Amino acid sequence: MKKLIIGLTICLSILSWKSVHAQGINFEKLTMNDAMNKAGIPGDEKLILIDCFTSWCIPCAEMEATEFPKKIAGDYFNPKFVSVRFDMEKGEGKEIAKKYNVTAYPTFLLLNFQGQEINRVVGKASAEEFVNKVKAALDPKNSIPGLKAAYEEKKSMRTGFPYALALYQNSKDPSPVLEELFDNAQDFERFSKEYLELAFGITKFGSPFFRKIMLEKSNIDAYWGTEITNRIIFDKIRKDMYQIANETGAKYNIFYTPKEVEEVAYTIALLKLPQDKPESHMGRIALYVVNKDLDGLIAYYKRNIALIPNTDVFKGILDGILMKQAAKANETQKTAIREYFSGVAKTYEKEFKYYQGMAERMQKTVGK
Repeated sequence: MKKLIIGLTICLSILSWKSVHAQGINFEKLTMNDAMNKAGIPGDEKLILIDCFTSWCIPCAEMEATEFPKKIAGDYFNPKFVSVRFDMEKGEGKEIAKKYNVTAYPTFLLLNFQGQEINRVVGKASAEEFVNKVKAALDPKNSIPGLKAAYEEKKSMRTGFPYALALYQNSKDPSPVLEELFDNAQDFERFSKEYLELAFGITKFGSPFFRKIMLEKSNIDAYWGTEITNRIIFDKIRKDMYQIANETGAKYNIFYTPKEVEEVAYTIALLKLPQDKPESHMGRIALYVVNKDLDGLIAYYKRNIALIPNTDVFKGILDGILMKQAAKANETQKTAIREYFSGVAKTYEKEFKYYQGMAERMQKTVGK
């Protein structure tokens, strides 16, 4: 009897889980053409929701696991949409990514049954937030033509920023709108964190628009504080400089000339970021790599990187960049690289012995 009760309990738990799971969005395994045919059934026309994801996109996986199965999501989408999911780096997903110019993940395309894009939603959200964002995106006022019309009618930050953000999320260039806003908006608007994050995010280091913003840096600092402003600026370029330093920029369509990297390194140096933070050195390291100055790179590591405590994961990333350079080093340079790592090892050995001694003394004290 006890085994029967346990078995029934397990079965009920499984059925309960399946019931809850079935309440969420019903993503069907259909080709794009099949989805359009199903959405276009006469008398029962529906919209199409495409979840554009990649295997490495953590927010994509989180939404699939925790938000899509929720009842509020299923109640809204299942009656109105044919919902499908495609990995943008595999199979038909590659064609969809190219056709609809999908470059950010997660992206959710909202199409009519003919496959024409109505609008899109970009980024992670809770199930309730996601439903509200889709409802707003389907409002004609919030389409790109609608937002453009509102901005042209009355040019202000209130109408311009949503238009610029929509352009950015649809992989279109929002810089003309953002620059026009920067020239005409009030300081509390153009120096807002929301505006600056988008403006710095889309403008290239050293471009006329970037320089125009940087000329106002003292005023921006006054609004947000130097530390926050510096972080916004540095976050814009940190990943690019890592790819340049790691020599993987081409793989991610990231290209900088040596002169442009020098401009980045120079600007980062002026920010006076904490030098005990490994990532603060990424601009200088990228500059040595792009200039193929391995001797200078090794010397920089010995002078600056060796002294950084190995408590930050980024320290290991920097050391990995130097190790990768060893493959193309001559014998003298290989010796210098070995000396660098040997010196770091000795530093940690001293630290290990110190703390080991402290632990042993503690043990003796406790023993007494």
